[in-house]
Amino acid sequence: MQMRNRMRVATFTVAVFVAAMTTAAAPAATQSHFSDFGPLAVTNGTQVDLSQFDPAKGALTKITITLDASTSGGTIAWDNEAGIASTIQLGIGAEVTAAGPSAFSVVAKPLQLDNGNVDADNDGAADFIGTDSFSVVGGVGNDSMSIERFNPGDFAPYIGLGQVTIDITSQVETFVSTGGGFGPIDPVAGNYSGRVTIEYEFTSVPGPATIALLAIGAVSTRCRRRSPA
Repeated sequence: MQMRNRMRVATFTVAVFVAAMTTAAAPAATQSHFSDFGPLAVTNGTQVDLSQFDPAKGALTKITITLDASTSGGTIAWDNEAGIASTIQLGIGAEVTAAGPSAFSVVAKPLQLDNGNVDADNDGAADFIGTDSFSVVGGVGNDSMSIERFNPGDFAPYIGLGQVTIDITSQVETFVSTGGGFGPIDPVAGNYSGRVTIEYEFTSVPGPATIALLAIGAVSTRCRRRSPA
């Protein structure tokens, strides 16, 4: 009889241990790291290093990389060569790409934008001056984009106690939208800067001491309940 009771207690202890592991590991947690870059001339690139996910914290379930980029200092001019007046929205900036291992790639397109109205072509020349032209000078453009990954097969380069390298590249980005006019543009690239943030979402693993206390407490409670009055 005593042996049977011991076996019941042991079985109950194992059940409590498994339940404690399952219950304690359920809540999701997040950890973020970021690095700033720039200012850099558009078309120049750089790299940033971000901390990997420490596997001792738990099981990684999602990675999110966010790129916040801004641009300034660029100029762009447009000259209307059409025989009609036109509205114009004009922009100059950068296409900024942040690329990490496992084909993680996120693109932001910050643009310095402005709009206005121009006359019909009145000088027969694409000289970017006069009332048939429009320019964007000054101002700041901002953009923010994110990418998420859930596939554990993509996680390996991001797990460890070291760092993961993110490559930053850029190229000139322009924007032209007219209300009937047409003509050439004259863009001059400016600078760009920004921040890369990596967020790890994971299922936390309870510590051995926590699990042991839960199991011991449960077993003690069961034993007290079975003790004769």
